Amino acid sequence: MNESLLNRFLNLGHCIGKFPVFTGVYTLPIDDVPESLEEFMDIGYEVSVAAPPTIDFTTDHRVKMSIRGQSKFTVLGNITFELEVEFTVIFRPVFDQITRQLVLDAVDAEIDDVELNDTYHLPVNVINRLNEVLATAMEEYLTEDIASIEVSPVLLSVELPYMPPGDANKLTVGLGNVKVLNSQVMAAAVNLLGYTGGNVNQIADFTGGSHVGVGVNESAMHRVYDFWWYRTIHPKSVTQTGSHEFDPPDFVDWIDELVDWVAAVLTLGLVDVDIDIDRVWAEYGATLRFSKFDFDLKPGNKVELSGSVSADIWLKVYVQITETTSLFWGAWDVSEETSTVTLFDLRANGLTLNIDNAEGRVYLDASRRLTVEVTDLDLTIPLPWDVPEFLLDYVVDWVVDQVVDNLPPIVLSPAIIEQTLPDTTITVTATATNLVIDETEALVTANIETSGIGSYAPYIANKNPLSTEVHKRDCEWAHRISQRNRVYYCSLEKAVEDGYDGCAYCLPAHHHR
Repeated sequence: MNESLLNRFLNLGHCIGKFPVFTGVYTLPIDDVPESLEEFMDIGYEVSVAAPPTIDFTTDHRVKMSIRGQSKFTVLGNITFELEVEFTVIFRPVFDQITRQLVLDAVDAEIDDVELNDTYHLPVNVINRLNEVLATAMEEYLTEDIASIEVSPVLLSVELPYMPPGDANKLTVGLGNVKVLNSQVMAAAVNLLGYTGGNVNQIADFTGGSHVGVGVNESAMHRVYDFWWYRTIHPKSVTQTGSHEFDPPDFVDWIDELVDWVAAVLTLGLVDVDIDIDRVWAEYGATLRFSKFDFDLKPGNKVELSGSVSADIWLKVYVQITETTSLFWGAWDVSEETSTVTLFDLRANGLTLNIDNAEGRVYLDASRRLTVEVTDLDLTIPLPWDVPEFLLDYVVDWVVDQVVDNLPPIVLSPAIIEQTLPDTTITVTATATNLVIDETEALVTANIETSGIGSYAPYIANKNPLSTEVHKRDCEWAHRISQRNRVYYCSLEKAVEDGYDGCAYCLPAHHHR
């Protein structure tokens, strides 16, 4: 994952309240304090994150986070001091196997700068003591209250399509080694379904500047597909029927000859029977029973497929004819009769349709799963029927189409990015920028966009050129902004930086027009 994506999600986390206000009381370590003065030994503090934190990947493969905090101290009962503090936190990145998100665990913190709003002109020793309290508060805030920070979308879904309910039918995610690859990209290596192999040190950066890259090796695809196949509720047996009307074919000429011959024999040649072919049509069907296919990745986003299908196939062919009977070699028409003749009524059960040559392409479907689409399929269909070739060809082509259309999906991976952030209404959209398949793995890169932040953003700006003001969310004037002109901000500073003027009513300190 790219550093810019993680910073974006830190900004989201700050906006939706992932960094809570931390309060506590620090008691000065002084012995033998008179009881009447004990209440003055307590220093109350309140610590909050004033702006979205930012992270930076370092050359020594660490993750540093810069945080601007705001602290408020209460001493001697009711005297209040406010401080702006900047500090750096060292984090250990981990992959949370339960949430399937990248998480930063705080391991160390140091204060870089403190600005005290000192309206009481405190002596240096008092300020030093407040710094000690601040350091203690920050340590507790980072290691106890926050402890870890989620900085990514849910990277892998444990749900697969067409599965029955229950945890036993969800993918298991294991391992989760994390490594900073360079100054811009961090990698997390995870295993699925109990696999214990792999080496995070073999991972190279393949994001190409995109927000996120996901690589899935072929052995993992086989494990996912096997897991899915033996548990899925997707139909593995289907029955399809159809009908087709043909143009009158030449193959029924033998009926004309037969009828002429029979009529001549029965009437001693005094009766002629003419036959007109009005319609020729077929009704057919097949029951297909699919077995699990095997696949082999090939360069160029291709995959070779092999397997077989068990089938029952049936065919009925009908001919509608009009018979005109005449006497004395056509001089006198006696009768005209229309009838339907069943030309063929055939059935073949328990056929094994072997896939001789099948090819597909691997693509990322609408649910962001790696899936196979069959693009070419040759089947051997051993039909034991003695029928005209054009009929046999038509039935074979129809059966091939039914195999392709009803083939159960070949699911190679879970959804790569889930569509929502947990416990929020924020939607995550992943747009693939590249998909490369070779003989060992699939590499997908994507950019991430989010929507729905409007439900959480504390500031709303009006982009109408006649206004260009920013308001607090609960401001009366914010409620009057039309939806098409609303721009949501998590940070007032960013709104001002973008050229918006503060509302005269709710943000008078930032109103300059």
